[in-house]
Amino acid sequence: MQKKDALKLVYVKVIDMLFKAIKKVIYADHASATPISKTVLESMDPYLKDMFYNPSAIYSLAQKVTKSIEKARESIASVLHARPVEVYFVDGATEGNNIALMGVINAFKKKNPHIIPHVITCSVEHSSVLEPLINLSKTGNIELSTISVNENGSLNEREFIGAIKDSTILVSIGYANGELGIIQDIKKISKIIRHHKKHNKTHYPFFHTDAVQAINYIENLNVLQLGVDMLCFNASKIYGPKKIAALYIHTSVDIESIFFGGGQELGMRPGTENTPYVIGLEQAVIETRFLCDSESKRMKSLQIYAYDLFKEISGIVINTSKTEGLPNILNVSFPFISHEEVIIRLDSKKIYASVKSACKAGEEGDSHVILAIRGSNNKKLPTGSLRFSFGRSTTKKDISIVRDELEKIVGSMTETYKKYSL
Repeated sequence: MQKKDALKLVYVKVIDMLFKAIKKVIYADHASATPISKTVLESMDPYLKDMFYNPSAIYSLAQKVTKSIEKARESIASVLHARPVEVYFVDGATEGNNIALMGVINAFKKKNPHIIPHVITCSVEHSSVLEPLINLSKTGNIELSTISVNENGSLNEREFIGAIKDSTILVSIGYANGELGIIQDIKKISKIIRHHKKHNKTHYPFFHTDAVQAINYIENLNVLQLGVDMLCFNASKIYGPKKIAALYIHTSVDIESIFFGGGQELGMRPGTENTPYVIGLEQAVIETRFLCDSESKRMKSLQIYAYDLFKEISGIVINTSKTEGLPNILNVSFPFISHEEVIIRLDSKKIYASVKSACKAGEEGDSHVILAIRGSNNKKLPTGSLRFSFGRSTTKKDISIVRDELEKIVGSMTETYKKYSL
């Protein structure tokens, strides 16, 4: 055997060992973050190395970078059935949601300083939507209505219709919930809003939706069919880089930037464009939409498999619907035990999942989403939760292992609880 061939053999064996080591880890937190796909990383590489130029510069190499950014904008706009001028690149979905919400509110208050604008949202929204609105409400800058949901997590339609009034300028309802996988009927909500606008001869309220969890597995992202005025999604949930997102804003929306310091992104998000990440976002969107149908079907099969396995665990409360919602999420609760401790014990087994929503995981207390669906039953059922979210690497074997380890952990913790509660 030649030295070159021997080195190749060693290389293959090392790669194989690394692969086997990686497979010992079971990652069940894809709704929180996904790994960057190989092709996404490859698409970013030239812009991290050679094409590093500032897009705002006027020399030819910089202008090539600008053209790449605009090509990415056109590509993402086509997925949304929007115009390129309506797509903005921002520093993550949290920022995008804040720009959309506060930008509309600020623009209205600037023109109508003596009117307190009314905003409607939902009780199961992501913290990047709820917290800005709650803060603005507490400081007296807006009047806020938070609509309840039923036990399945769907928006209370009658309550929503009754909440809309003359001073309502903005509605923010998420397309899909990242904790339970609830999918809201965005088209129906937009129809209600359009009826109000037509009846009252006004262009308010504008309709914003957080589509971060929707882009992977929901086919319809056509903003014209959905009837939304603003929509946001990021790359980190679709096998792209973190800290980059696309924000769609229809040209009819009365909005102003909440940032200052430059003219980039038509002034909506000033600052030097993050070119490698924009390119990564574009590639991630292309891949995700290409795989949407096949992966949705595969995820649904895994979800049903997991549901049937997990339901046999003693004391378990399954919060996720078996028939509705996102296909990659299984959310469960257990009475009397610490869900945080369960996650820590799973971690010791190299199984990684979430407690509540990842953006809120470090906080004490119950899940606001679980509390919302529990309603008057919240004193009878546990209000903490564990979220297992699957992805492209998940297999049935992984789910079986997770189920077995979870049963052991919960059984041990329950016995300890009974022992010391006597």
